[in-house]
Amino acid sequence: MGQIKTVLFDLGNVIAHIDFDAFWRSVGLFTPREIAPFKEGYKIWTLQYETGHIPTSEYLNGLATVFNHRFTNEHLEQAVASIIKWPVEGMVELIIQISQTQQTALVSNTNEIHYNLSLKRFAALQILRKHYLSYELRVMKPDSGFYQTIIKDARIPPSEMLFIDDLESNVEGARLAGMKAIRFESVEKLKASLKVLLG
Repeated sequence: MGQIKTVLFDLGNVIAHIDFDAFWRSVGLFTPREIAPFKEGYKIWTLQYETGHIPTSEYLNGLATVFNHRFTNEHLEQAVASIIKWPVEGMVELIIQISQTQQTALVSNTNEIHYNLSLKRFAALQILRKHYLSYELRVMKPDSGFYQTIIKDARIPPSEMLFIDDLESNVEGARLAGMKAIRFESVEKLKASLKVLLG
């Protein structure tokens, strides 16, 4: 069993609380029935954006077409940003502690709007040595390409990496890539798991 040398932290609902419904509230849509006509278009444009295939300007223009130009691009950018909420309590301290003995990195399915806001809002991102971002890597978790890019860049065996994410599909993707992985449920549970794995 290889010693863990690098710990990889997801952003959403691990370091930062995320509220995906905040986008819809920001454009005045509150029920599934109201959202339904726009959901697929939003999903398609957001997937292109978070895999780095389109720049921010094109993304916002695309969203504007989804909503039949009812909103300005500025309004839509604010709505997109609104899903990023507040820090997960206790994670900064935990990341500081782990960073004293292990390499640490960010692993996030994200986009330029969310990432730039998160850099300003969350101190944890300043501590993490490297940031692996879907829109820069042009691939998203749980696609195997995401994990393989990290493994190639880190130049250590995947068995020496620990991946932490709130989504089981992403955790399973890390395990399939040969990494150790923990599904994040709470800071206290994570601390207990890390005590076993890191000593």
